[in-house]
Amino acid sequence: MKYWGALVAAGLIACGPNGGGDDSSQVDGGVDSSTGKDGSTQVDGSKDGSQSTDATSDSPQTGCGTCPTGYTCGSANSLPVCRSNKTQIPLFTNVFVILMENTTLSTLENGINNNNAPNLKNWQGQYATGADYHGVSHPSLPNYVALTSGDTQGIGCDCGAAPGNGTCFPILHVCLSCSCNQAVTGHLGDQLEAASKTWKDFGEDMGTPCKFTDSGNYVARHNPFVYYDNVRTNTTRCNAHVVDYQSFDPAKADTFSFIAPNLINDMHDGTPPANITAGDTWLGKNVPPILASTAYKNGGLLVVLWDEDDASGGIQNTDDPVGIWVFSPYAKSGGFVAKSHYDHYSLLATVEDGLDLGRIGKAAQATPLTEFFPPN
Repeated sequence: MKYWGALVAAGLIACGPNGGGDDSSQVDGGVDSSTGKDGSTQVDGSKDGSQSTDATSDSPQTGCGTCPTGYTCGSANSLPVCRSNKTQIPLFTNVFVILMENTTLSTLENGINNNNAPNLKNWQGQYATGADYHGVSHPSLPNYVALTSGDTQGIGCDCGAAPGNGTCFPILHVCLSCSCNQAVTGHLGDQLEAASKTWKDFGEDMGTPCKFTDSGNYVARHNPFVYYDNVRTNTTRCNAHVVDYQSFDPAKADTFSFIAPNLINDMHDGTPPANITAGDTWLGKNVPPILASTAYKNGGLLVVLWDEDDASGGIQNTDDPVGIWVFSPYAKSGGFVAKSHYDHYSLLATVEDGLDLGRIGKAAQATPLTEFFPPN
């Protein structure tokens, strides 16, 4: 969190299992008429974890292989693909999520218009972006937790992943030297493993795997899976799944890859335009290898987005739109701008529908990013 200078006369915000969660429980289901889809908030109930072996599917076989139950062979951009019967989200081979920091969409647009972000500008014209995508809370951590578990889990500040540092009593979302206590089950990592799919949480400058203390430009709060007890306290599991970004190789991609750049490269540290340029430069080096990978070209999804707006809430508790760039062979492109209201639960729902995982938490009521994909 960058902005917390106005601590005066602030009320207490609960942090922990009993308070401080966001009050955003549903996403506006509006879908632009250009999609031709109904923006249903119903949950796709298929959870068999298979993309190719469900013999009970009645979908056509031409071009798609065998679609799982709840999916039907269709197309997107003239490419054959299984699509969810209820939401029309395509079935992806691999998903990559790069989460950047604390930047309102209008701030990004200023940087783009002033030539401080040439890579984002280029991709803005080539791929798809959103005009009304939002975080779900303040400050950073509850957004990361919401995106990977379907709820803020009562977290109202950037509390620590390391246990035993006391209870948090934050002012204006600020809490110092205290611990979260979140015995969360049913997060995205659990879903993926239950479906026999692979995943990793990559933290730039993490160094040692499963690092849940801050060091240099690495902060644990940007790697949400160390906040889940059944990951953090299981050394073997944590070391296998929560690792330094240096080990990331898109040619050997897991089914789901969560990527957290360091504090400089995610635009957190510094002020515009310098921080915008730093993040754009990092993206310019790290996005192209993903787009060139077989994992992406053969039906992948890459989403680059920001966790919350510039002010990290502050006194006004702002909820300004943040940036989201969507890349996929199945997505709209050519400078398309989605107008529908979406948030982190929408993205979680999209990942879950796109990997045939079922839905958890507030993602169950969320409309996925339907407008970003062409009609079947």
